[in-house]
Amino acid sequence: MDIPIVIAAYNRPASLSRLLASLQKAQYTNTVQLIISIDGGGDKGVLKTAEAFQWPFGEKEIIHHKENLGLRRHILSCGDLSRDYDGIILLEDDLYVSPQFYNYAQQAMPYYREDDAIAGIALYAHGFNETASFPFYPFLDGSDVFFMQLACSWGQCWTKNQWTLFRQWINEKGESSSFNHPGLPGDIALWPETSWKKYFILYMIEKNLFFVYPRQSYTTNFGDKGQHQDSVKNFQMPLQYGQKTPAFVKLEDSCALYDAFCEMIPACLNKMAPELNQYDYCVDLYGIKMISAIDNEFVLTAKQNRQPLLSFGKRMLPLEANIIERIEGNRLFLTKTTNCRRMDSYIKQKKMLWNISEDILYHYKLPVRYVEKLNNDPARFVRALFKNLKKKTRKWD
Repeated sequence: MDIPIVIAAYNRPASLSRLLASLQKAQYTNTVQLIISIDGGGDKGVLKTAEAFQWPFGEKEIIHHKENLGLRRHILSCGDLSRDYDGIILLEDDLYVSPQFYNYAQQAMPYYREDDAIAGIALYAHGFNETASFPFYPFLDGSDVFFMQLACSWGQCWTKNQWTLFRQWINEKGESSSFNHPGLPGDIALWPETSWKKYFILYMIEKNLFFVYPRQSYTTNFGDKGQHQDSVKNFQMPLQYGQKTPAFVKLEDSCALYDAFCEMIPACLNKMAPELNQYDYCVDLYGIKMISAIDNEFVLTAKQNRQPLLSFGKRMLPLEANIIERIEGNRLFLTKTTNCRRMDSYIKQKKMLWNISEDILYHYKLPVRYVEKLNNDPARFVRALFKNLKKKTRKWD
């Protein structure tokens, strides 16, 4: 497939230089075109860095926009380049690539190009649920991929057809898009209008489409200060360095399909927990979904509730393993949706989640000496932990 590498750059010359260095060390089995798209009005050092870079693997093209498009319009213009090729690989400038990233893309894109349920292919292995602020562990079903209704912005591929279908949708919807969709997480709905990803996620939810994610990451994110973040450091992922042939699986055969909340799709869970087949339920194991947005009669949830039909412990990883293995306990419940406490806002719902000390112990591996303190006085422990981290940060600075 004729797949150029497209870099979206704006105001970070050092970040661009770091990404270009990683691209130069990657492995390529054919001639590869490199396109560097620079939004207007940024640091002049970005253009100088792009012009000075020597690309030995094929043609290098620089697109320097005279006006400032803004992040959303800039990414859309980069995606539109796919019209002239079989597809593109898009990288923002604060990323770093695995030596195997291009070989992976060349294997994944032909495999999924004819699947109408696939909206794009990620190069980044998703390992953190931003909506719940907890780690995310995809179910291990024997394949090297899983599927999510979350668009990837930290290294992704689109075929010409995948991008064309999204472009048709956004051209029809335009600024009239409503982000009150019940399937859209509250934090994403609050993202600024400059986010292209916000639109793409809504598109996937409305059309019931998925992104393909690798279990081993072929990109990592440095989280350099930019338009939508301020030096975030928790999105680094270990890169795949060794060469391998990925074990792909068709979406309909996968047991690892997730919605935009990083919750397993009920149809997948039913395959491994057939006793749930008789219920019309929503999966809310992180406990972050708004009850008022759930239309199902039942909910499988971490929320406190009245008269649960089934209850489970919360000991195994990932969360759904507790349901599949029927772990005893009273931390996860199948109950009628009307039996759950309602929260009138996403912010209140999230604050309630973080007040549960057991969730911190479940999701994060803390030293044993901290566990007793956390159980005795959760609020005091969390305050002390962050105060200690703040002191260390000052010392390290």
